[in-house]
Amino acid sequence: MDWAEHNFGLVEGVEPESLGVPGKRVFRLLIDDGASSAAATLWLEKEQLYGLSMAVKSLLENEPWDKKDEDPEARGEVPFLEDPEILEGSSHEVLEFKVGRLALAVGPGRGHLTIFFHDELEESPEESFVEEDFDEEEGEAEPAGRPRLQISMKVDQSEGFMKKSLDLCASGRGVDAVSRQAMVASGKVDPHTNGHFKH
Repeated sequence: MDWAEHNFGLVEGVEPESLGVPGKRVFRLLIDDGASSAAATLWLEKEQLYGLSMAVKSLLENEPWDKKDEDPEARGEVPFLEDPEILEGSSHEVLEFKVGRLALAVGPGRGHLTIFFHDELEESPEESFVEEDFDEEEGEAEPAGRPRLQISMKVDQSEGFMKKSLDLCASGRGVDAVSRQAMVASGKVDPHTNGHFKH
């Protein structure tokens, strides 16, 4: 089932990238479907990229797919998608837009994650990543509002995406909160040694 206006299905590549000099960088995701001509360039804020990578990191560390049948409180209210047809995709367009809101779900199956991208909205970057942006009816998760794009990636692929995204967020001047948090999350700074870099 396609919840978004465009579904690329299981994509071959999701490449985070930053352009410009530290302090004036812009961030984007380059998405390549691989199997078809579908591709997307998604512009987003550093806070959004950091929020998405930290949510992916949390999912990978907590492995909610092993807790799917548990009480929702025990598995952290993570939405699960079941329909394997999501991976096939139905869109072959080339898209470019500024991301307003993101949502993340597990599935289909235990080997995939699905990300939903909304067009830019009137909201602050801090509120733009919504992990629980779903309404559940009759056991199915459904995103609130219609996203512009949905993609799925393999869990092992998402680990590389997460690490590269955190490295990008941490590679700035290191004076803003997001850069500092990303430095810790990516392992570049060890807070247990007074914040000094690991050698």
